Amino acid sequence: MQIRATNPEDKEQRREAILDAAEQQWLAQPERITNVAEIAAAAGVAKGTVYLYFRSKEELFLAIHERHVTEFFNRVAQRALQDTPMVMGDMFAIKRQFLLDTPIFLPLATQCHGMMEKHIPLEVGYAFEERTYARLNTTVTALQRHFPLINQALMLQSYALILGLWQLLRPTPLKELMKERSLICACTNDYLLMLENALTALWRGALTPENP
Repeated sequence: MQIRATNPEDKEQRREAILDAAEQQWLAQPERITNVAEIAAAAGVAKGTVYLYFRSKEELFLAIHERHVTEFFNRVAQRALQDTPMVMGDMFAIKRQFLLDTPIFLPLATQCHGMMEKHIPLEVGYAFEERTYARLNTTVTALQRHFPLINQALMLQSYALILGLWQLLRPTPLKELMKERSLICACTNDYLLMLENALTALWRGALTPENP
């Protein structure tokens, strides 16, 4: 018989275990979003227990996405708070490693944006965005020690570029057919390289002081 978590530490551990299970399920079957029963079984809890922590499957996956976003901001802030001067290459290296370490970040981020428009209650979506923007502002403040001209807008533009370029280049049967018939160049498949080039251009334009 499953023992119900009662104290805050046990509840947080169980919540994290559910998120871990859901993430592993997606990694094992990236072509589909796992249902709640499968997540519960993988986490070793009853299906009803999952609903004690998350009101829907969509809110569960939004929580995974928030965990990813928090991890990225933490990595950036940790580096930015060091005394060693930080350059654009350091920022891009953090981004590259994060994307390599978190393979479901891009597809999940894309899914979550759609879910928040259709399946996530407005107040839940707002609370997520409020927490995210608070972390974003904290990270921007840390980065301003090294990049005085950086601001929230540049970080949002960078995020839009990260998602938009991935959606444009991600492998799909349609894109393979387009390459096969030479509708698009077969060489345009190095996402990380193209992303770094695009971000470099964006950051240089935004962070280079204008000549008087």
